[in-house]
Amino acid sequence: MKAHVQRWPAIPPVIMHRGRPAAWIAVIAAGLMTLAAAPAANACSRTVSQPTPPVTASSFPIEPTGTTPADGDELIPNPQTPTGAAIAPPSSCTQTFTAAPGGSTSAAVNAWIAANENSITSTTVVCLSGTFTTPIQIWSKSATALLEIAPEPGSSATLKLGEVAAADTNPNQFWADSGGVSIVDSRSVEIYGLTVEDYTWDGTRHSPAGIYVTVRSDTTNPNQNKVPHLSACFLSGGSCSDIYILDNTVQDITNTADEDYADKSVCGNGNVDGYGIAAIAAGSATSQPLQHLVIEGNTVTGTRTGQSETVTINGDITDFLAADNVIHDVDNIGLDTIGWETGSAQANHGYVVGNTVYNVDTWSNAAYGKWSNGTCAPRQENAAGLYDDGASYIWIDSNTVWNCDQGINLDVETAGKETDHLLVSGNTVYDDPGTSKSDPSTGTNPPGTSGTSTVAGHDPYALYIDAFGSKASIADVYVHDNTLENQSQYYLTPGDGMPVVDLGGLWSNVQIWHNTITGMGTTDRYNPLFEVDKQPTGGTNVVDCNNYENLSSASNTVNGNFALPSKDWLTLAQWQANNTHGWDADSEVGSFSANCPAHSIQ
Repeated sequence: MKAHVQRWPAIPPVIMHRGRPAAWIAVIAAGLMTLAAAPAANACSRTVSQPTPPVTASSFPIEPTGTTPADGDELIPNPQTPTGAAIAPPSSCTQTFTAAPGGSTSAAVNAWIAANENSITSTTVVCLSGTFTTPIQIWSKSATALLEIAPEPGSSATLKLGEVAAADTNPNQFWADSGGVSIVDSRSVEIYGLTVEDYTWDGTRHSPAGIYVTVRSDTTNPNQNKVPHLSACFLSGGSCSDIYILDNTVQDITNTADEDYADKSVCGNGNVDGYGIAAIAAGSATSQPLQHLVIEGNTVTGTRTGQSETVTINGDITDFLAADNVIHDVDNIGLDTIGWETGSAQANHGYVVGNTVYNVDTWSNAAYGKWSNGTCAPRQENAAGLYDDGASYIWIDSNTVWNCDQGINLDVETAGKETDHLLVSGNTVYDDPGTSKSDPSTGTNPPGTSGTSTVAGHDPYALYIDAFGSKASIADVYVHDNTLENQSQYYLTPGDGMPVVDLGGLWSNVQIWHNTITGMGTTDRYNPLFEVDKQPTGGTNVVDCNNYENLSSASNTVNGNFALPSKDWLTLAQWQANNTHGWDADSEVGSFSANCPAHSIQ
């Protein structure tokens, strides 16, 4: 950092010349007026060096383009060529099943898979055509050759499934969820281009999932006829790996108990669950994690998932990719990376990139409700567009999150545990002001998306960095070059406020650098731009070189534009002078400071 050099306007020396003192006093006064009018930026010019971030892109090595993932290579699949080749429909079929009156059934497909999945030695494509009415199952596939399930070229393939049946659940699963397409204890499987829809349950006995990937590796029992047993993909020293969920449409997967407002037993019940796409791995110290999982290019919409997530990556999973998915109009969390729910495992080394998540809202979700006066009344909303709950080494990059109950939420819910090494870069988060506190609350959809939102205006945070669990902690977070805006007016009571960026819980080693953080303008009362609910617990914490826009100047704001736990301020200058951490010393209003580096550390 260069030395601070003060530069003053030139003032003529005072010369006592008898007979002309008034003229010289006028000259001196003019010089002082020039000094008073000089902008602060000119008064102190310096070059700012960015401190070393706690985590960078180098922590997430990615396969070179065109390279097939290999077990244990500790590389994340390449979004351009996740399997080693570009994402595309198959050019030919090994086996074709056509669903039609008198044609094939899912049972025939599953029988063929079970008979052949462990004898294949090269890529094998099972093609489907038409509409199938029961789930497709790949259970206990240990062969390393790829098995692909896809529509027949020139055709479409739909799984229109109806109610969950008990036989849809593999008995060796760690959790008893049921997949419309289920991949259990298996490796080297691709699901491409299917439509999975209308899979449903009402209650807590089953949890429907559109596409479900699960691995149970918490036992050393190799006997596949006993439960629980070692996952087939670990037999002969192998690993569970190379699961590709590509370009599918998953819609209307529902646990309808979450819209039963007359049933007290399901109101606020954490066992009302469902998923759009889920990958859940229960690992152990004696087995490798599920690796090279890819969830890319899928559309997930219309789900009702109770207290579970729309798309989830949970447990002992590493080197995974969630890219270019579109998730919208759902009633719980859009996409979630999770740790600590299947034992001591944290999903880790994941790249969450290019996803578009919008219209995520729990207002009508009875599984989050409270029983009051004979009905299940809604609580204030809780669902993030992108959520980290206890995972480690997660890169959230270049996503668009729009009209969600929370934008991007970095958190850990499990008591006494941590989430760490989280990189958040290049994302756009926005919440339309909306039109009402309850649903519908009309607002805009993301640019280029047709229709209008009916759940806008209910977001308490564009970015929330927190540790919700008792004595849980969050550390080593780098947030840079994002555009963060919260125009919500309806989420909380007026006394609480709805910050754009909010930090709480036990947090340390956080760097918030070179972001555009935008309020709602001069008359806004409710949306602080930067709020700290709890002071950091230690470490090096850097907040600087940000661009703050559309600040409020209203005298009756909730928490001003900038807030610490016990005090708030309206102007950036007041915040800079009083936050006691030196935060935002080089941030500006309406632009990035010329003193700051033009490019952040990547």
